[in-house]
Amino acid sequence: MKNTIRLLAVMLYCLNLTGQTSEETIIQFDSLNEKIETLSSQLKNRNEKFSKNHQLRNGISMIGGYSENGYGIIVNLHYYPDKSIDRHFEIGGYAGFMEERKTGYNIPIELYSLNIGYFIGIPFLSSKNDAFHFSIGAGGTIGNESIDVSKTQLDTLESISTKDGAVYGFYGAVESDIKIFKYLSGLVRYTHFHHPKSEIGKTKFLIGLGLNFKF
Repeated sequence: MKNTIRLLAVMLYCLNLTGQTSEETIIQFDSLNEKIETLSSQLKNRNEKFSKNHQLRNGISMIGGYSENGYGIIVNLHYYPDKSIDRHFEIGGYAGFMEERKTGYNIPIELYSLNIGYFIGIPFLSSKNDAFHFSIGAGGTIGNESIDVSKTQLDTLESISTKDGAVYGFYGAVESDIKIFKYLSGLVRYTHFHHPKSEIGKTKFLIGLGLNFKF
């Protein structure tokens, strides 16, 4: 990079040498060389700073929190194919332990799913030094949900006809990453799931806090 800058500068400068003495030419060449060295140093420092700010973007996160009449846990792997671009993939799992309270029986529900999504950073809601980072994304989800009828006391002539089993759909999420240490940051996240074929509940959510271990 430095040699390219120097070559271009010398070529442009040579066009203006007409009428100058050798001493004047040497002085101006020395001045030109100093300016090139300064510019090269500034570019190098800028590139090193940029690389340093983005070399620890990949991470493994764990988030726990409230999930509609219960609680849930999400574990994700965050992967940046290009660390200089603020976009990443995530793959992970969700485990939710909830209750269906609309019928008044508080029926226990469990949901386990695999989620794969794509996220982009929002620059105007994030800090330039990565101390605070905000992103939004969406993806697909597939898993299994079940109900535990054994813990539900029904009247003699009552029965539960709702079917559990495999579910699939999509999800969306917003996430705030707050830097704590070099390899650790805190997370605040809201995730909304939609399972169009579910008989137990087509929508579920998780709002919680967690940690992101970066590498």
